[in-house]
Amino acid sequence: MITPAFSFKYNGVPFDELQKTVSETEEGILYTLEDGLQIECRIERFPKYNVIKWTNYWYNNTEHESGIVSDLWDCDTEAVFDADPAKNRRNKHSVWVTDTLKLYITDGANITDYDNMAYPTRFWPNETLKASNHSGRSGMGTSPFFDLNRQEKGILMAVGWTGQWNAQFERGDKDVRIMSRIEGVKFYMKPGEMFRTSSVTILEYENGQDNAHNAWRRYIKEYVSPVGKQERDKECPFSAIFWGGVPSDLLRKRWEGILSEKLPFNYCWMDAGWYEPLSGMTCAEQSAEWGKVGRWEVNKKYHPNGLRDVVDWLSEKGIKFQLWVEPEHIHLDVEPWTEYMKPAHNPEDKNVIIALGKDEVADQLIEKISKLIEELGITFYRQDYNIGPIPFWRLNDEENREGVNEIKYINTLYRFWDTLLERFPYLLIDNCAGGGHRVDIESLARSVTLWRSDYCSIWDNAPEGYQLQTIGNAWWYPYSGVGYGPTLGDTYSFRSAYAPGMTIRTWEHVDDEWDVGAMNEPFEWARKYFNEYLSIQHYLTCDFYPLIRNSKETISWSASQYDEPESQSGIILAFRREECPFESATVSLGGIQGDKLYEFTDVDTNASLSIMGSDLIKYGMKLRIPNKRQSILIKYTYR
Repeated sequence: MITPAFSFKYNGVPFDELQKTVSETEEGILYTLEDGLQIECRIERFPKYNVIKWTNYWYNNTEHESGIVSDLWDCDTEAVFDADPAKNRRNKHSVWVTDTLKLYITDGANITDYDNMAYPTRFWPNETLKASNHSGRSGMGTSPFFDLNRQEKGILMAVGWTGQWNAQFERGDKDVRIMSRIEGVKFYMKPGEMFRTSSVTILEYENGQDNAHNAWRRYIKEYVSPVGKQERDKECPFSAIFWGGVPSDLLRKRWEGILSEKLPFNYCWMDAGWYEPLSGMTCAEQSAEWGKVGRWEVNKKYHPNGLRDVVDWLSEKGIKFQLWVEPEHIHLDVEPWTEYMKPAHNPEDKNVIIALGKDEVADQLIEKISKLIEELGITFYRQDYNIGPIPFWRLNDEENREGVNEIKYINTLYRFWDTLLERFPYLLIDNCAGGGHRVDIESLARSVTLWRSDYCSIWDNAPEGYQLQTIGNAWWYPYSGVGYGPTLGDTYSFRSAYAPGMTIRTWEHVDDEWDVGAMNEPFEWARKYFNEYLSIQHYLTCDFYPLIRNSKETISWSASQYDEPESQSGIILAFRREECPFESATVSLGGIQGDKLYEFTDVDTNASLSIMGSDLIKYGMKLRIPNKRQSILIKYTYR
């Protein structure tokens, strides 16, 4: 069993060697050092899923400065694994053998077609493997989710920090030292100061990766994510997206066209460009100037009545409203509304971040966004963050206070999000950050990522990219979303984008060519497949089985299964790619119960098949797709 543990040096002395008192608290263990500095390790256990989480809170309740904390690892614990089999002439470990210990490291959202895929690295005794993110955004470069695996046994781990994190794995003969932290901290604490540092969440498993990752998904749904809690939506939105500079009268006209075609959207997503002082009236002009952010007032040139009239009209039609804001970022061509951190590397750079680490700035932000939510009737608040904060944080650190700006900034970011969720029990937060750049276990506890990668910004991008990204994302969390389009009518492409949340880009921009019907959109097709998506949407957050591992090759298949044991039903979604020569693939389905009768129905042909679970376990299931670049969707029940 994993034991909660951390390490650091205090004035150069290792924590284990320090004189201290130890006492239990309601939430964990409190360590008090001789000079009065206190560290509380708050521990949460979730035995249902064999999950443990701990977070370190730091208090200086004295009237003097603390000593210097350095080499801080918020997680510093060990896991036991059997030793490798002895090497001999017949077992040289030159190939991928099942006995090999592997560490799966997950890519971040890097605007590629394989964002968020997890790759295994063979992990030998006496090796050290390291990982970290880029630029101070937790999901950029590398994502903070890890799977340490040997055959059926392993450990899932998530670093909980929405800033710059670092993880390290050191292997001995029979154990692995697991470490994670905030990168580059070395600080003293001022009198009366308190804050938290990073958390770690660990799930230990002995029954295989698929079962482990499904337990992880269920843990996130039940204990972590705000989706479905209180008065909040139980599913992610199916929305139509519009640029903020689409004027109110034109926006309403387009929605009239959408509604007349009976397209089953439940959200209007208004993206960037709705605010002062913008003035562009074409797509090109609006795309060029949207980055002048910081004045979060509705632009009366585009929306003379302040948008509320449109929101109310949509509400009457059963359509909820989602609005894009980037409140931590100010472009200095706009008059700053609050204190900001001075430019870090280039004094001429007009892009700055607010001094969110200061409580008074956080209070201002809470009130500003709360007012916007109330005045505009926002149900889904979309927060972007198109700036790398590391240079700002580090340039503004005081001497011997390295990392404190980041620590306080992230602490108040959590306070900001937590306050919004408390004030508005119906509100959900869409965490964008340049497309999936701020995804970690702490941000997932407060938000959903409906634009999981800026790969979605590429119009009509490769369907295989959606297939790859969905498998990568689904391994780690049940809720995410994509932007699709603008072209409609390609079933293979559209099904490739099936994700827990989706927004359609077909009528996004202001120019006439984006009007409803202007491009002869296939509305009959759209009605059919939009409704098909909604009919299976809830399965996409259920138990997930990647039936064919995540191949990048166009000569391969891609196939996934989503199973809902509570309703004894599920779906299989499979794709024969463009250059794939194979008409069929035999797959081993997940979660099969041998004594149940499984009844499968092909959604396209209505062909049905009944198979006992015991036969599925023994022989697998043969999927057939007769044509290249074609998909199948199979629904099933069992009893």
